[in-house]
Amino acid sequence: MQLLRPGFDVIGLALSIFLELQISFDLPNAARDVPLNCRVTYEGTGKEDVVLAADENLLTRTALYVLRCHGQRSFPKGTNVHIINNIPLGRGLGSSGAAVVGGVVLANEVGKLGLSKARVLDYSLMVERHPDNVAAALYGGFVGTYLNELDPKDTERKEIPLSEVLPQPAGGVDTGAMPPEPPFNIGHYKKFRWAKEVKCIAIIPNFEVPTADARKCLPEKYSRADMVFNMQRIALLTTALGESPPDADMIYQGMQDKVHQPYRKNLIPGLPDVLQSLSPKSHPGLLGICLSGAGPTILALATSNFESIANVISSRLISEYREQKREEIQCEWRLLTPANDGATVSYAAQDTTTTFSTSAMTYASAGVSIDAGNQLVQRIKSAVKSTRRPGADALIGGFGGTFDLCAAGYEEPPMLVHCIDGVGTKLKLAFEAGQYRSVGIDLVAMNVNDLIVQGAEPLSFLDYYSTSQLNVNAAASFVEGVAEGCRMAGCALVGGETAEMPGMYGEGEFDAAGQATGAIPRSRKVLPDAAAMKEGDVLLGLSSSGPHSNGFSLIRKIVEERTRLAYSDPAPWANGESVAEALLAPTKIYVKSLLPLLRASGYNGIKGLAHITGGGLVENIPRVLPIHLSAQLDARTWSVPRVLQWIKKTGGIENGEFARTFNTGLGMVLVAETGQASADVLEKLRRAGETVWEVGCLIKRKEGESGCSVVGMEVWE
Repeated sequence: MQLLRPGFDVIGLALSIFLELQISFDLPNAARDVPLNCRVTYEGTGKEDVVLAADENLLTRTALYVLRCHGQRSFPKGTNVHIINNIPLGRGLGSSGAAVVGGVVLANEVGKLGLSKARVLDYSLMVERHPDNVAAALYGGFVGTYLNELDPKDTERKEIPLSEVLPQPAGGVDTGAMPPEPPFNIGHYKKFRWAKEVKCIAIIPNFEVPTADARKCLPEKYSRADMVFNMQRIALLTTALGESPPDADMIYQGMQDKVHQPYRKNLIPGLPDVLQSLSPKSHPGLLGICLSGAGPTILALATSNFESIANVISSRLISEYREQKREEIQCEWRLLTPANDGATVSYAAQDTTTTFSTSAMTYASAGVSIDAGNQLVQRIKSAVKSTRRPGADALIGGFGGTFDLCAAGYEEPPMLVHCIDGVGTKLKLAFEAGQYRSVGIDLVAMNVNDLIVQGAEPLSFLDYYSTSQLNVNAAASFVEGVAEGCRMAGCALVGGETAEMPGMYGEGEFDAAGQATGAIPRSRKVLPDAAAMKEGDVLLGLSSSGPHSNGFSLIRKIVEERTRLAYSDPAPWANGESVAEALLAPTKIYVKSLLPLLRASGYNGIKGLAHITGGGLVENIPRVLPIHLSAQLDARTWSVPRVLQWIKKTGGIENGEFARTFNTGLGMVLVAETGQASADVLEKLRRAGETVWEVGCLIKRKEGESGCSVVGMEVWE
């Protein structure tokens, strides 16, 4: 791990140079008395300087802190920890961050604690308060981070080991008291893209820069100009490093720094010369160059000519050090790539006797955290309760949800209508943006809009959420969105299922499905009333908010393959929103504007409704029509949202494909009696706040013709 300038504990990069722990357990009858039940051995760089006592080594001391937070005063009996470290110590390559994360993961495994990765991050940040190092070690890849401000009461206890207390790590004292657990969600991170062409050249001198010295040389205050200089560059650097092909000039400028490196020139002879004299113009293939962490390692990003760049930097460092210090040093260089997996755990094959002789297995050790599930239930109770309505109190925690039809106003048994649906690959954008509330609304919308087109009042909703490792914050945000959608539709969220299934999904990903139940009084017909439809009936279109929840496999392909946009970039069609935020606009829910019309006697002249989802106009409208009639729409009569215009143009989508993939701006289409009846419906919908157009009519369908045609599509060109 290392820090890319011009960030300050902000941007971290996990590199392909690893700290490995091999854990084994003695057989129960092995006679050996070891302090804290843990024997530590070590191989790798800096072996002669590494302390092997379990309560002094940073890695095992961190593990002991985590274990003691869970009531375990020492390691399980017979624990052997063999450390294989390939990360040079004291060279600015994140060795302490790797050790701290390794210690928390070690405790999680040997203590069978069942901590989620988010909780591992919390514990790691209690020990090392530099989120860039920790997040890169834990999550892998190219990450941006920030750390919540901590109450001194949460951090001042001597039981907490502190890696940043210098010159030697401190804390971790066993006072006999239970150590304070970290607050939840101390740190936050976001993974950035990294262009596959970009490689990392690490030039590692054989001298150390003590972190205490590296910090001591920094000023207590900076000028406004220098801070603005760095912030401007960091704003561009995270995007530039993910673009392919890389923009060498932008990356080179983005890695300039006025906050750290100028003040460390006396600690690292040759640093100013290296940073100022190498550039993409003087050394083709070079993208940027900076100090790695506190140094002395120099990190150069490049796409080619790796050896020549490394040799130039090494020779200048050696020459300057000789001239200024009158001493000889050596430099090694390594060509590294991002390590995207972060901290991982694997298990060696063991015989049956060895497997069953270790500590008892738990559900948490298999990756399923009951505690996290319970925490989620507590988080979402108030949101769920906010959806209560006559017929349901929206209380969760039991084995099923109930609904009282009599309390909901149904004096005789109604016709029940059931719908089930999901959100689809729009979820991928939610993962990218780290925003989950809007797709919760989408889940409700896709179901209740299908109920309303049949004339049914939405009554209750059930959701299903499945993931490999439960992230309580993400799941809670999603369910809060579901609850918001239920309130918009007037239905109660009466229950749900959260399934934690290790290994089923990628990190940070989940899937969701929803089921809605509605009711139609027996005095009313179930729509569509196909028998009442005739030539000349009017088609009314209600505006959509954008693509809703359909076509996102194509949308993502257009963004990722036809543009150089990152999802975090400003959306070309929307002011003040990123691409992801704009595309995540939730599906419009039409229940409250349509339900009053449908409750009226004779449906106010409405004969059918089509919810425009996957398949667009040409596939969905025929679903509500009799076989002898066809819908003819005129594309010149309604407006296409800017986002859909951009998608069509950027993707080069033909008109016919556009009409059978997207809603084109119409989220709902009504079939209404021609004349005054359709005019009344249009006026009432407008008074309810809907944007409505008369978009076409029903015509006689000839043999072999489709059930829907769109004329005037040239307006989309």
